[in-house]
Amino acid sequence: MHTHHPTFPRARFLARIVAAFLVLAVGTVFASAKHPDIKPDAGMDLYGSIIDETGAPVVGVVVSDGFQCVATDARGVYQMKRNPKARMVYYSTPSEYEIHTQATAVKKGKGSSAVFHAKLDRRGKQKRFNFDLKKLPAPEKLFTLICVGDPQTSNDTNIERYKNETVADLFMFKKTSKLPCYAILLGDVCSDAPEYHRTMRDYTGLSQVPFFAAIGNHDHDQAITDDHKSTEGFESVFGPVNFTFNRGDVHIIGMDDILYNGRQDYKSGFTDEQVEWLRQDLSFVPKDKIIVLAYHAPLYEGEAQNRAKLMKLFEGYAEVHLMAGHTHNHRNFIVKKPIKAYEHIHATACGAWWKSILNNDGAPNGYGVYTFNGNKVADWYFKATGYGRGYQMRLYPGNASFGGLSGKYTYKQGPNDIVVDVWNADDDWKIIAYENGVAVGPVRKLSRMIDAYSVGYHVGSLGMTGSHYGQNGEGSNTHLYVHTKRDPNARVEIRATDRFGITYVGRELTTDLSRAGEYPR
Repeated sequence: MHTHHPTFPRARFLARIVAAFLVLAVGTVFASAKHPDIKPDAGMDLYGSIIDETGAPVVGVVVSDGFQCVATDARGVYQMKRNPKARMVYYSTPSEYEIHTQATAVKKGKGSSAVFHAKLDRRGKQKRFNFDLKKLPAPEKLFTLICVGDPQTSNDTNIERYKNETVADLFMFKKTSKLPCYAILLGDVCSDAPEYHRTMRDYTGLSQVPFFAAIGNHDHDQAITDDHKSTEGFESVFGPVNFTFNRGDVHIIGMDDILYNGRQDYKSGFTDEQVEWLRQDLSFVPKDKIIVLAYHAPLYEGEAQNRAKLMKLFEGYAEVHLMAGHTHNHRNFIVKKPIKAYEHIHATACGAWWKSILNNDGAPNGYGVYTFNGNKVADWYFKATGYGRGYQMRLYPGNASFGGLSGKYTYKQGPNDIVVDVWNADDDWKIIAYENGVAVGPVRKLSRMIDAYSVGYHVGSLGMTGSHYGQNGEGSNTHLYVHTKRDPNARVEIRATDRFGITYVGRELTTDLSRAGEYPR
């Protein structure tokens, strides 16, 4: 078990963050002579062209106003009749081209907020919007996608932690990665604090990982009860709330799955307009591609509006992976209807709202890491902020109690039991107990329960209140296991092997956790 306080990378670049500036380019819109002349068809009032760095037209690029999708023709030209509700025009970056990002002065590097859109003139006076793309040497068949759940900052202290912990970790991850890296923020970038959206965009950009952002319930403007209008502020900072891009053989989609009528009145789901937008987008995507859909609130197999209708659009694709945040717990959920898909519900960057480095279910603050090779997922894992990949579990004495001097919270196991929390495990993992170096068999899965370690700290020690800290009902931890010692005096080791054959090792803790415990702060 890891009991030390994590130390977050604080390379020299962090000292330059305060001095860093961002060049705010609101889109890759150009009006140079190298773009072709266009005479739009009758009734078409939104059009333009897309070319590469040599001036050649880029054919087959999907362009949208957020309600419809068209593709560029042999001259690189697109045209459509603008939807009256449209606020932006944007394209889906093809696999053969770079993701365009905003520039920054940090270490002569790029900023990393994706820019693939242009803001429309409300009065419709400007009708033409051109875009320039830069070709990659070759499509990136092998790449990494990082999914970051709920940074959810609400004040300067939160933002400093996000910058010094999450962003620093992402920077070091990219610096040491041998693969191209991209990221998606899975919503709740801020916590009902839209004044921080630009700051969060700029600080996230210092990671130098090109990133996109989905919108969460706390990113909507709580002063506006109209669902569409409540996203306008977020969209002005991060770009369209429904978007797609392509890397290798993967079609990546970001969508707003929050139907918003106010801070205390929202539900998950999709409008009919969103489903139609996605249907049109997918009409340009071959069936041999992997689909990744990123959004905020988990869908499970529930009754979210238009869930089934939207999911059926993915029938026939190579694989379907759904990326969500929202719950501040980590869970892997196999969707069986109306199609088979894998929903990855991510523990968050902020954990229990920046009170510690723990989520409500005991999973550490961190983010998901997914490696794609062609149209297959070659690897995925959850990376704890400030730790290496090997930190994938925590062990407790079965009869340990948590919650300060009161010791109120327990896992309800016996003195010869070892409780094992393997936060990213699913049914394809093999988790084996060893006593004194000898394998003695698989561990036993526990039912969903309150996480005594996390709740003991947040509620018992810090005195936090509210059901969202996980102390009520059936609890939030779905990834607990137990091993009962055959030899009460044996030293226990747990070896957990994931679906990709990578084995992680956890060892029995010798420190007494019967009272306050050694909590990460």
